[in-house]
Amino acid sequence: MSKKSTLYLVDGSSYIFRAYFGIRQNLTTSSGMPTNALYGYVNMLNRVVREEKPDFLAVAFDSKEKTFRHEFWPEYKANRDTPPEDLQAQFPYFLPVTEAYNIACLKLPGFEADDLIGTLSLWGHQQGLDVVIVSGDKDMMQLVGNHVGMLDTMKNKRIGREEVIEKFGVPPEKVIEVMGLMGDTSDNIPGVKGVGPKMAAELISQYGTIEGVYEHIDEITKKKLKENLERDKDQAFMSRKLVTIETAVDLPLAIEDLKFREPDSEVLKKLFSQFEFKSLLSDLGAPSDDAPEIPDKVERNYQTVLDAQDFDALTESLKKAETFAFDLETTSKSPVRASIVGISFSFEPGRSFYIPLAHNYIGVPEQLDKKMVLEKLKPLFEDASLKKVGQNIKYDLIVLRNEGIQLRGIYFDTMLAHYLLNPSSRGHGLDELAMEFLGVQTITYKEVAGSGAKQRGFDEVEIEAASEYAAEDSDVTWQLYEIFNTRLDADERKLLDEIEMPLVETLADMELAGILLDAKMLGGLSVSIDGMLKDFEAKIYDQAGETFNINSTKQLAVILFEKLELPAVKKTKSGYSTDVSVLEELAAQHPLPELILNYRQLAKLKSTYVDSLPQEVYSKTGRVHTSYNQTVAATGRLSSSDPNLQNIPIRTEIGREIRKAFIAPEGRLILSADYSQIELRLLAHLSGDPALTQAFERGEDIHSRTAAEIFNQDLDAVNPDLRRMAKAVNFGIVYGLSPFGLSRQLKISQREAKEFIEQYFHLYKNVKLYMETTVEQARDRGFTLTLFNRKRYLPDLNSKNRQARQAAERVAINSPVQGSAADLIKVAMIRLREHFAKSKMQAKMLMQVHDELVFECPEEEKDALGKLVKQEMEQVMKLSVPLVVDMGWGPNWNDAH
Repeated sequence: MSKKSTLYLVDGSSYIFRAYFGIRQNLTTSSGMPTNALYGYVNMLNRVVREEKPDFLAVAFDSKEKTFRHEFWPEYKANRDTPPEDLQAQFPYFLPVTEAYNIACLKLPGFEADDLIGTLSLWGHQQGLDVVIVSGDKDMMQLVGNHVGMLDTMKNKRIGREEVIEKFGVPPEKVIEVMGLMGDTSDNIPGVKGVGPKMAAELISQYGTIEGVYEHIDEITKKKLKENLERDKDQAFMSRKLVTIETAVDLPLAIEDLKFREPDSEVLKKLFSQFEFKSLLSDLGAPSDDAPEIPDKVERNYQTVLDAQDFDALTESLKKAETFAFDLETTSKSPVRASIVGISFSFEPGRSFYIPLAHNYIGVPEQLDKKMVLEKLKPLFEDASLKKVGQNIKYDLIVLRNEGIQLRGIYFDTMLAHYLLNPSSRGHGLDELAMEFLGVQTITYKEVAGSGAKQRGFDEVEIEAASEYAAEDSDVTWQLYEIFNTRLDADERKLLDEIEMPLVETLADMELAGILLDAKMLGGLSVSIDGMLKDFEAKIYDQAGETFNINSTKQLAVILFEKLELPAVKKTKSGYSTDVSVLEELAAQHPLPELILNYRQLAKLKSTYVDSLPQEVYSKTGRVHTSYNQTVAATGRLSSSDPNLQNIPIRTEIGREIRKAFIAPEGRLILSADYSQIELRLLAHLSGDPALTQAFERGEDIHSRTAAEIFNQDLDAVNPDLRRMAKAVNFGIVYGLSPFGLSRQLKISQREAKEFIEQYFHLYKNVKLYMETTVEQARDRGFTLTLFNRKRYLPDLNSKNRQARQAAERVAINSPVQGSAADLIKVAMIRLREHFAKSKMQAKMLMQVHDELVFECPEEEKDALGKLVKQEMEQVMKLSVPLVVDMGWGPNWNDAH
């Protein structure tokens, strides 16, 4: 019996949005045209064409016009936001791309892609074809039948009758009944209030249809449910009508119209050239120096290791492999608090192993002894000759350290490698990278462990599901390693090997060390701030002439713009803005905005630090253990989270009080070492400006020197106000500040600000030349470079949008300076760690706050540590101006400044 032909129906509109949000990387052409959704969409088409080998194929799109559903429910999809601008810019190209593949494109006014697919699925079945709907949309599940299935290429998942029952609790023919009751918030379909998926499935399973539910309404004993059903009866029937996919749209088609034909490679070459898809061009046979196209999906061979013989075989394989990827599954996102649940390994594409160690639920299979496994793996993890690959390997390093295992041979981190390849990307996570480079929709944590209040710990996840999830992580990490390892150029590889990977171990030491916190002191401070907030409230109500909710922007807007009749500066979709910039502008006209600003700042410090920090103390250590992130800031700077210790203000009284809570234990001291004006010193080095260089060589106060020149004063006649303004100009120049920006910062006219900047450039002529040259070089090559050759790509330098282009120009000016500063302190941190290890000093590096390092040491090591830190930080790199480090000691962080 011959195999039936198959018709594939692609939900084009759905895939466009999924591709856009699935590939979070900021893919653009050299002219600034966004292409991420196009890239994901093309790869989806390639998957269908190459792997499914369809006999018949069509792609359906939504039309711009309102559909027949709007006629009886005008609010249909009214809650949907306008598509992002960078996605809208790609809309005109999806149809031409699809047509270049010689695929039938379907779009009809008044109907959605779902309706066209519904009609074609029925039609195809009537033509004697098997039908596969290529979509991940749950609405389509109502179409599934004996000869109609679904394929979600992004999750590599096929959906039939059983999968629909698993999803909805009812078979496909009952899906519209369930959805009619539960509604669909994403499409603004109301359903019956209070009826969720589970209750809807129960009702339909018992009564068959919505009509059946209402015929037996008196049998429903739950009072609230019965009331909701009675009240929302009309909505239930209307909602069912809204979710029902039309299967009788008039589509004058012949079966030959949908027959698969080979793509038009010449047209595709032109389009891919326009989009600068070099790897896709290479795949078509066009010349390209880029890396290969997304590889074909490899066959998965995952193994759960539950007996000693398999475990021993795995350890032998790891030794022979010499390089392997691994990933830990644990009980916590915090590596300091986490306990290992299982470990996965991979050393070839598609081949992965998961060793469950601490799963705990009723009926759990027998697992290998955790202590025995870790003891046998310890020599492998500690063998520096065996190269380890990971995704965010710092996490695994810390968890293993707490198990008494010193991870060595830390060779490659796929997250860090991708960051170096594309530092401006919005996503370096495993899920995003798998989608972008492998075309794989990974299993999410929510899928295996649930979400919200019902989320289970990983130790409660069934081993079968956990194994698939965990093994996939290592497998994907290995496959990404193979791709990134060939894509890194010499400069990027040097940064990875000499800075980012060694820094992993340095940061792990810091995170494990933590910093001691005086929670009792913060408790007292919280009480004091409560009193201060009450005083502010009284003053605010007095100025407003009435009491109101200070935290309500709407109520505040009424007071400011209606009652006090202050000018409305900025309007948003929800009304008049009362953000910081608006309040700062209004502060000159009335006392209330200034009071609101002070109140907000105080309340934020209280909630963010004073009340929150004591909750972050780990009971086993009495310390706060932050996490340092290497892949967040595009410049190369580190960021801090859980909690963020880099934004605690130093210039406010409350900020200084908070810093006092970071203390040294008895017999130890806190050392703060801060680079003095490092960005301005780097600007002097990079620009070669003689006046700026000379000022630093003489050891002059650069802000006072700038003020003296700009305001035509003797150096000793410069007062604090003049120095403050010169400081704003100095740092503003580094960030490409405009006259408008400077005028707002200093509360002066734009004319005065423009004159200040012009006088600055007259004084430091080479700085202006450097800035202009830097922007043009970046425009020509597409990226900026730090002193260590760290790249930052800036496609918007060629944007036709003036605002986007000017913003990119400011970034181009600042990135080499800020990025070089970030690289310098990273190198200093690595060298200091090496010295600590060699000297056996008891000192610990605790924190990095951009240009500042914070240490803790025994009192007797004070002089030795101070000398070492100053030497390493100041001599980290030879510049044309001296690097200067300001140092201080104290029992707490504040006093060390």
